[in-house]
Parts: sequence; C-alpha cells; structure tokens
Amino acid sequence: MGAMKIIEKNNERVLTTAQLAEVYGTDYKSISKNFNRNKQRYQEGKHYFLLQGEERQEFMLDYRQNDDSLKHAKHIFLWTAKGALLHAKSLGTDEAWNAYEQLVDDYFNKVEQLQRMNVPTQLPTTIEDILITALTNMKEMKFENQELKKAVNQLALVVDNEVILTKHQKSEIQQAVNRRQGELNREGYASAHFQGIYTTLKTHFNVPGYAEIKRSDFDKAMKIISGWYPKKAEE
Repeated sequence: MGAMKIIEKNNERVLTTAQLAEVYGTDYKSISKNFNRNKQRYQEGKHYFLLQGEERQEFMLDYRQNDDSLKHAKHIFLWTAKGALLHAKSLGTDEAWNAYEQLVDDYFNKVEQLQRMNVPTQLPTTIEDILITALTNMKEMKFENQELKKAVNQLALVVDNEVILTKHQKSEIQQAVNRRQGELNREGYASAHFQGIYTTLKTHFNVPGYAEIKRSDFDKAMKIISGWYPKKAEE
C-alpha cells in the first residue's frame, strides 16, 4: 500500500471513494454500486460523511490532489474505518480483506491510538507552536484545578454547615470568652477562668472541643458565654 494523503473529518481519518477503490483493487464505480446496493446498512456519521455544497467546496480547496472522480461530483463520500469494513464484507475478496487489515494497521489505528493517549493528531512543529501548546495546556489544567477547588469548597460548606463552626464564628467565641472573663474579674470573681467557660460549652453541647459545636448552635453558645458564672460551672 503506497503512501496516501491523510484526510480527517470530525477528528477521525477517512478515505475518499477513489482511495478506497485503489486500496481494494477495484474502481470508483464498483464502490459506488456496492454502496447503492447495500445502502440500508450504511449510516451517515458512522460509516461515511457526505459533503455537499459549501462543505464540498471547502474540502476540494484543502484536498489538493488529482482525483478526477471528485472534480465534477456534486457530492463527496468520505469513508470511515467502519465504512471501509462494510465495503470489504460486500466485496468479499481476499484482496479486499487483506487490504482492509493493512488499512487498519497503517492508516486508521494510528489516529485511534493517539486519541486514546490524548495526543493531538496534529503535533506542533515549531518552537513557537510547542510553547503555545504547552501554555494552553497549563492554562486549561489551572482552570480545571480552580473549578475543582471551588467544587470541594462548596461541598465542604454543605458538610460543615451541620458540623463545624466557621473560622469567623470560632474567633467570635474566643473573643466572647475572653471578654466574659474580663467582665467577671472586674465584678470580683477572681477565680473566673476562661477554661471553665470552654468546659461548660463542651459539656452542654457534648463535643470534645468548642470548635466542634454545630454552626446552627452558634447563637446558643454565645448566650451561654454571656451568662456564664463560676458558680454555674461548679454546679
């Protein structure tokens, strides 16, 4: 099998009818007749792509290769690997089957392997292209990481809403405890100590530490702190 011009459509390699005919050792008309006889078996987008109108004109501009069968054709068929398989089945010759196996090994599978590895089919060829590709990939990865962090933070907020106080609420509790201790000391309760307040909070809410108080119990905790006396702690 000689080197063929590589044609891609929707990120997969395809063959024109003339290319397929050449590989299978037949002619353009035989491939067309074979398709028309078994048209119900072929699905557009799966076995072939049909180019018409402007899409055909754009293809002809890009596909710069002598192919008399395409010059005057109103529409162009591009056959996928699955389409080539159906043609090989219909032709049923050893030559067609051998040619199909070689197509899979040398033409179709090369792109499939690259796609499975997430390697672009058109590799950068210059230093500038390589740098642009690398920077683009880094930017995409950074964006994906940022989105992942946002999702994790949102999930944490949902979970923490039932379990843990916010950093701001923890800070407010600490300030309230220190403030209450100062008030009690000024009232003559020299024995008043902030640890007693924290012990009362832990006991009341049955938690190992004040930081584990539920967010929904924050207001109640603040009331306990503001009304706490050493006598209540000892009772």
